[in-house]
Amino acid sequence: MNHDNNTSLTQQQSLVIDIDAQRLSYMIYHPRGNEPATVGQILINASNQDEWCKELENAVYDNPFLLEEFNSCIIALHAQHFALMPQEVAEAGLAKRVLEESFSSVDGEVFTSSIKGLDAVIASDVPQAVVPFLQRTFNSPTLLHHLAPLCHYCHSAYAEENGCMHVLVEKSEAHVVATRQGKLILANTLRYRTLDDLAYFVLNAWQSCKMNNNSDKFLTSGDNELRQQLAQNLRQWLKYAMPEVIPAQALAVSRNAASIPFNLILLALYENN
Repeated sequence: MNHDNNTSLTQQQSLVIDIDAQRLSYMIYHPRGNEPATVGQILINASNQDEWCKELENAVYDNPFLLEEFNSCIIALHAQHFALMPQEVAEAGLAKRVLEESFSSVDGEVFTSSIKGLDAVIASDVPQAVVPFLQRTFNSPTLLHHLAPLCHYCHSAYAEENGCMHVLVEKSEAHVVATRQGKLILANTLRYRTLDDLAYFVLNAWQSCKMNNNSDKFLTSGDNELRQQLAQNLRQWLKYAMPEVIPAQALAVSRNAASIPFNLILLALYENN
C-alpha cells in the first residue's frame, strides 16, 4: 500500500489516547465501527516529572503511526490534583484559585476540561510542557481530564435512573462517578493498595452521596478480574452491585468493543455522542 493510500485510510479513522503516570494507551478505530479497532499501550518509565515529560515525548515519536493525519484525536490526561466546579466559576477565571485552595501544593500548568452535556469543569495541574507538546504534535487534539469521559457517559447513560454509582477499576486506582437523574453528584479517583481498601473507600462514597440501597444502582467496569472481585466483595452491603454491560453505542465504535479497555471506549463515546 502506498503512502497516499495509507494517508487516505487514517483520514477516515479516529485516534484516542489515555495518558497516565505509567503508560500511554491508545485506540485507532473507524467511526462507523465496521472494522476491528487497533489497541495498545506504551510504557513510560520515569523517576521525576522532567524525565516523565521527556519519556512521554519519546513514547510518541518512537511510534510514528500515532502521528498520522487522523479524522479526529482525543486525549485524556490523568492528574493527581483536580477540582470539579461549575462552568461559570471557570469562566470567571477562578479555576486556578479553586484548585490552589483545594490542595497545599499545585505544580505545573492549570488545565481546565469542560464536560460535554454538563455545566461543569474539571481543573487540574499537569506538567508545564505537556499541553503545548500535545497541541503542537497532534492534529487539533481535544484534551480532557481523565474523569470527563466517565462523567459524560454516566450523565447520558443514567439520565433516567434515580441514583447510580459507577466505578471504573484499574490496578492501584479506581475512578468513581455518581449521578442522580443524570445530575453529577460525585467524581473522584481513589488510589488503593488492596480491594478490601477500595471496597471501604467506595462504601464511604456511597454513604456520603446518600445513595439508596433499595433502588440505586452500583456498576463496575475496567479490569475484568478486579471489577468482578470488587462487586462480589460489595454484594453483602450493596443490593444492586453488578458489572456494567458493554453499551450498545460501543459496537458503533468497533466490532471487537467487548475486548477493548473501557476507558478507551469512553473516549470514543465522548467523541461521537
